[in-house]
Amino acid sequence: MSRVSMAVPLFSAVMPHVGKSPTWAGRSLSLWLTLAMLAMIVEGCAGTSGSARPLTALAKDESLSRYTRLSFSTSAVAGVSGMTADDRERIIALVVRKLKERAPTRFATVEGAATDPGTLQVSVDFKRYDEGNAAARFMLAGLGQIHIDADVTLEDRARAAILAKYEVTKTFAWGGIYGASTTIRDVEDGFAEAVAKVVLGEGDQ
Repeated sequence: MSRVSMAVPLFSAVMPHVGKSPTWAGRSLSLWLTLAMLAMIVEGCAGTSGSARPLTALAKDESLSRYTRLSFSTSAVAGVSGMTADDRERIIALVVRKLKERAPTRFATVEGAATDPGTLQVSVDFKRYDEGNAAARFMLAGLGQIHIDADVTLEDRARAAILAKYEVTKTFAWGGIYGASTTIRDVEDGFAEAVAKVVLGEGDQ
């Protein structure tokens, strides 16, 4: 059950008692607010790393350390509205920055030829790029969430081999002033961090 769907039934359960039993209403409202706060903590702030779920796990006899160069490609499915090529390029630039921060000497270049044996091809295929609703986030944590989802495929094109594939997601669900003032560009940082971890072979950690 999603955090939004969890909040709605609880809100519905509280409202019928408002005005009838102050004690019950107060306790129910306190419980509801506590759950909302827990949801915010779990989701983390805008810059917190997203999550990576393996769709095709890296084989035990494969090692990403053999690759010294990177080549990136991006795409967005037809249902991803509002995402431009510039958005995708900006996110890849963030991924490259994260890689340099986490492993400064790991890759010699990020512009290697895709068919070079030492190049790891990274395909980021966006499935969701939803800026949510700032007004809804201001009113209540868990509403108007920001989402960025993509399938990240690691491929050795010299061998025509898919090494691994992950679903990378980043969700922002904070409320109040912080939630309303946060934009999808702020959330891109946490998404890029998760992609960088996948490229470095940390996707299963």
